[in-house]
Amino acid sequence: MELEDLNKYVENASKEELEALGFLGQWLMGLKPKYCTCSCKCDMDCEIVKALGGALQNAGQKLQG
Repeated sequence: MELEDLNKYVENASKEELEALGFLGQWLMGLKPKYCTCSCKCDMDCEIVKALGGALQNAGQKLQG
């Protein structure tokens, strides 16, 4: 899936899909200390991780708004 496709998916997602994406985002943030243990903090520089985080954040904002 291309990054643009992910953003389009979020824009057209149903309430149930937005809720699932929001849950996924919270779950990933809760696990981050467990799975991201490298000293280089690659999650801060990786474009894919940034894009996924942005899409999940967008889903949460759409759900709240």
